[in-house]
Amino acid sequence: MAQRFFSFTFPEDLVQEPIIYSLVRRYGLDPIVFKALVTSSGGWLVVQLAGEDQNIDRAIIDLRCRGAHVVEGDDKLLELVEPSTVSSVKVQLRLPQDKVIDPIYSAMIINHDVVINIRQAKIDRDQGTVNIEISGTLKAIDNAIESLKKEGIVVGPIEGNVIE
Repeated sequence: MAQRFFSFTFPEDLVQEPIIYSLVRRYGLDPIVFKALVTSSGGWLVVQLAGEDQNIDRAIIDLRCRGAHVVEGDDKLLELVEPSTVSSVKVQLRLPQDKVIDPIYSAMIINHDVVINIRQAKIDRDQGTVNIEISGTLKAIDNAIESLKKEGIVVGPIEGNVIE
């Protein structure tokens, strides 16, 4: 049985859901909450999850898909005094023909630990325009955007967001 430490930061809508219950019932995990700061506008937990590694991984994927920012670490997470700041930015991607079929979204998620949400898109085999929301730490968001630019994808602001 594995024992792993996590910091969860979650948005307002996830506060209304029984997260600990889901970890126990849905994934068969044994969570120990070491730190918590939960309000009606969001929450933060530092937890140890005990259980089968594959069940822990499934639970983390589920939480990330539902908008939680998850940081895995060791018992040094217990020393945190406040949650990491989670931000989101909405950007427009202009995909050239050679990038339309590339797995850019999975690369962003895996390599930069961000959550993406496609808000609007028009893609065909010649080009694509995609409006996405990227959530995560500011550093992770910046790294994901820089990675897209290095791949030749034009990234521009939408809805009042500024990308330099």
